[in-house]
Amino acid sequence: MNKNMGIEINRIVKLFEALQQGDCWIGTNFKETLQGVDATSASDAVSGNSNSIWQLTAHIIYWRTTVVNRLTGSDNPPPFKDFLLPAELNDAGWKQTLHDFEAAYHSLRTALHNIKDEQLDKASPRKEQTFYQLIMGCLQHDAYHLGQMMLLKKNIL
Repeated sequence: MNKNMGIEINRIVKLFEALQQGDCWIGTNFKETLQGVDATSASDAVSGNSNSIWQLTAHIIYWRTTVVNRLTGSDNPPPFKDFLLPAELNDAGWKQTLHDFEAAYHSLRTALHNIKDEQLDKASPRKEQTFYQLIMGCLQHDAYHLGQMMLLKKNIL
């Protein structure tokens, strides 16, 4: 455990780590799920009403950035749109999105490292939301969309 982190924050960081690239109790993680997905597959949607893996990846980037903003005291939205896709859906764009996805994870992890256990029950910049609710909501949100990605990958590849 990081000596500067509280016990609960350390547990939370480990849950995000498992979901991102570790031994996740749901049986897979983002790294495993996104492995082998190319730009063409990432941009495919099963139906006209569903999001693609690429859109979901961009959506998680947006919301992880939103959570980082709130953890650092701001309720400002990210400086880019939710579900943002590049103008061209090609391999270079997909690689950049995957890089941004990993960067968003590391930004979130860094922000979590700066939260103390005593702050978890305090109000976040979002009215009527504690830091604990914010963080757990992000974890639930990520797991939900990981499940969607798994189903999409199964139906596309």
